[in-house]
Amino acid sequence: MKKLFKDFEVAIRETADLNQALTLARAYGNLLWFADVGIHDAPLVEADLIERCLSMADTNSVAASNERGGVLHVVSEPFMTGGHTRLMEKLASMHAEPVDLLISRQATPDAKAQVCRFFADTKVVSATFPVDALTEMVCLLSSYEKAVLHIHPDDILVVIACGVAKRISGLEVFFVNHADHVFSYGSSVADYYFELSGHGCRFDLTKHIQGRKSFLGIPLNIPNGKMAVDFKPAKQAPLLFISAGSDIKYKPRKGFSIFKLVARILDDYPTSTFMVIGTDVKKAFWWWPLKFKYRSRLSIRAHLDFQEYSELVSRADFYVDSHPLPGGTAFAEQFVRGQRCVGLISPVQGYSPADRLKRTDINTVMGSIADYRYDQEVFCAIEKVNAYDSVKARYLSCLYDEQVYANLLDTKGDWPGDTAFFEEEKDPLGADIAVDTFLLLFKLQRNLAFRLFMALSMGKKIKLLAKMILAGRTR
Repeated sequence: MKKLFKDFEVAIRETADLNQALTLARAYGNLLWFADVGIHDAPLVEADLIERCLSMADTNSVAASNERGGVLHVVSEPFMTGGHTRLMEKLASMHAEPVDLLISRQATPDAKAQVCRFFADTKVVSATFPVDALTEMVCLLSSYEKAVLHIHPDDILVVIACGVAKRISGLEVFFVNHADHVFSYGSSVADYYFELSGHGCRFDLTKHIQGRKSFLGIPLNIPNGKMAVDFKPAKQAPLLFISAGSDIKYKPRKGFSIFKLVARILDDYPTSTFMVIGTDVKKAFWWWPLKFKYRSRLSIRAHLDFQEYSELVSRADFYVDSHPLPGGTAFAEQFVRGQRCVGLISPVQGYSPADRLKRTDINTVMGSIADYRYDQEVFCAIEKVNAYDSVKARYLSCLYDEQVYANLLDTKGDWPGDTAFFEEEKDPLGADIAVDTFLLLFKLQRNLAFRLFMALSMGKKIKLLAKMILAGRTR
């Protein structure tokens, strides 16, 4: 399987047209983003493209000025929802003076208006063709001393632009590794590679990171005096259990699933209800057997606005973290807000000290529900790791003073997590391939695209064909 993917890298290097090479590199990055075959970065692709783009760069037009800006944050595409854009906004607010933002791809009017509130000046790349966009970004990046990247894993253009700007102007690059459990471009150009979790720290060992690593953590706003009250619920108590997460966070994988825990809760507490927020039950068919069995006692809501979501969670008796994929710091955020938090330990772990509230099996989770005790030590640990001021101190010290920090969430001794949890274990390839990515690969490298299609499992072949037929009808 890896031979096929390495052949894609060869094809990128041998594609003479630079626009096509950059386009193929983006498609390749998108493919690896969703198909984990044990390749988690591509430093040779980056190095080759940087050299090729450097040779055609107009160094006179991007010559460093005597007056350079301080810090430029770079994001591929900001969103109204999700934690990645919110993390960028919080880091931007930590600077003593307002900083600037570059959006490398696109932004909806609402998303752009939202992020503009946190930056002094916001620019969007206007060029259409990859080489033109790259030139535009190199000119801008070279006019700043530092760049903080919040990019998508497949955003090769920003990575190459940073590599060229470093050679021309001495730009210093800081990479905020938002998607720290998947493939990502950027390992060869970052001077400092920020870690957000214990899982990311271990996962990065599979990459060829050339810069210095420093723990950052995800900042939380921690209210004063909030605590979850001890509780011994009666079996007949009408309890409300709430869990939140997207479809994929609950999809069973490699024998890990939340469904037996949900069933046990609803069986042991027969007048209780369990609500899942953020999942579309029409698409997430893995919920159907439980929904059919428990009917109205299991409520699955695709979307709630923030106010309604907050009000519902505040009324919950217990907050249950998503599984097998955890909710990141969302679990810790509910705990510091005073919610009773329980859950199963995930193979993807190490996003906050709140992991200590989880248990290894269903019986012990049920025990923590039957006799819930507030854990002050966990609260203090979350303050040390995730409090806004704690993250701010680490961030600014690294950015301006070259101070690096050890990972506070990387446990010593044997690692209890699984950094290969998403990796496809054997042929055939059981990964979902985006239609646009496959069609682009087919256009640029027909033979390799055909080999990729043949490597897919029968189910994934049928699914991809069905999506292509549907996409063709809607265009």
